[in-house]
Amino acid sequence: MTIEEKNAIKEVNIKQIEAKNYRFTAWLPVLEDPNTRNIDAVRGRMSVMNALINISFEAPVEIIRNWIDHHGLTKHLSKWEQEILQKDNDALSDRELNSLRWYLEGLWALMWATELVDNLDETAWCGDHMASLLPNLERNENNEKIDRLSSLKSGNEIYTMLDFYYRLHWYCVDERLKGKQALINEGLVYERRKALEWLINKDSDWDDIEMGT
Repeated sequence: MTIEEKNAIKEVNIKQIEAKNYRFTAWLPVLEDPNTRNIDAVRGRMSVMNALINISFEAPVEIIRNWIDHHGLTKHLSKWEQEILQKDNDALSDRELNSLRWYLEGLWALMWATELVDNLDETAWCGDHMASLLPNLERNENNEKIDRLSSLKSGNEIYTMLDFYYRLHWYCVDERLKGKQALINEGLVYERRKALEWLINKDSDWDDIEMGT
């Protein structure tokens, strides 16, 4: 992707942000060239996120761990996630449970990237129909709904959406630093940006995504 193409995407996104009455800064640089992960890696990340979310809804850790093992997904777990699965439910902190609950929004972004959902509206939480599109572990469903995903949106589409959320993240952080309330939820923006950052940089580590603004 050329610098001219990146700057063109930047300008389009800035116009959208301005039209929505969010603040922006023109000096925020363009992103690095995309190095997008393949569909296998994305399916794996989506699968473990979908499974781990259940722990935040009080699913027994042992059952979730066994489901992940049974479906051959252990290799897709991050170091932090592996540590979570070694604990009992009672040993999990509120912060850990909250982090897992926020996986809903990161997973929603990956569902957009795999064309399971059409929109990634920054003003709306993940859709009420989200659970129906994913394996239901409470019913001990297999992973077919994710395993059958076969394609990703184009690199240009993913880059453009990431650039948009990157600039939204700056707006949210800057409002907070100024003691103001952004018009959109910073947590939602953060989690979706993180998932897209991971997706577009196959050398990144899920536990250590660069999220500077």
